[in-house]
Amino acid sequence: MNNPRIVLITGHPSTGKTTLAEALAQELRLPLTCRDHLKEVLLDTLGCSTEEWSNRLSVASWTLLYQQIERLLAAGVDQMVESNFDPKYANAKWARLRQHYSFDLLQLRCETSPEVLIARYRERIANGTRHPGHIDRSDDAAFLNILRQGPMDWIDIESERLAVDTNRLNPEDYATVAMAVRRFMSCRED
Repeated sequence: MNNPRIVLITGHPSTGKTTLAEALAQELRLPLTCRDHLKEVLLDTLGCSTEEWSNRLSVASWTLLYQQIERLLAAGVDQMVESNFDPKYANAKWARLRQHYSFDLLQLRCETSPEVLIARYRERIANGTRHPGHIDRSDDAAFLNILRQGPMDWIDIESERLAVDTNRLNPEDYATVAMAVRRFMSCRED
């Protein structure tokens, strides 16, 4: 039996992760779990009153995300998962999954220049496309400094890796990324 395949899409906020993930999942007909979508359901259902409460819902959404990954792995289902996986926290989670399940992993890391990234982040807040329950860090100097330092690190786990420049992602770029993901999905050991 072949190992299930996971396409993990990561990167800083506003790098285009969700847009890319939704396009790829639809084209490749893969189940997609997005952590922000989980948090937004929790926000819409339970409300958001304080930053502390929003942070608690973030923890809950991460728990739900990893639970969904694990359930699909246990069922042997290929999947796509999207979030800003910080290796500081994600390395241990993925190492644990690797201990319990055999799977093949492709990490797609969305990368955008810091100027474009910060402009997109602020624009999403200003035009209301970012869910209001998410904390606005557009004036948080420490957060902005992290965004200026370059792409997030890769999760430290055996995987294929592909950096995706999302400064100007257009339909032709999606097709190129989709082709790389299709190759990954079809390379099964006999």
